[in-house]
Amino acid sequence: MKSTIVFLGLIFTVVMVGCGPVDDGLPKTVSATGTITLDGSPVEGASIVFIDVSGTYSASASSDSKGYFSLNSFEAKSGAVPASYKVQVSKTVEIEGAGQASARAPSEEAEHAAESEEAGIFWKNDLPKKYASIATSGLAFDITEDGADNLDISLTSK
Repeated sequence: MKSTIVFLGLIFTVVMVGCGPVDDGLPKTVSATGTITLDGSPVEGASIVFIDVSGTYSASASSDSKGYFSLNSFEAKSGAVPASYKVQVSKTVEIEGAGQASARAPSEEAEHAAESEEAGIFWKNDLPKKYASIATSGLAFDITEDGADNLDISLTSK
């Protein structure tokens, strides 16, 4: 009986050690969420990119119908690396024919560029141009070790 208990204890210890945290080699990330508005109204489908001031890390997100977004830095990890960031924002829309427009994800833009040109489809940024570059957006945020769940990006059309 005593040897059975010792054996089970040994098995339990081996299993628990094997289930410990795994170092994925990626920097620590923290929760980073917020909302984006244009003139006080939520912006759906915005492409939001945070680039840290050293140029080492970036995090990105797309906003939902309420303007809510949650940053991701790595494919395998959600959140953002704690750092000081500059921000760029755009919302690419496809213009087809006579004034019809539909939203398309920016990653799809390059994929469909050649066929779009042939089909007479054009693209435009539906947000003020100044926000599309970290050099001109004027948007900056600090994400601390505690995370940042109040990243409110308020854009104006003027």
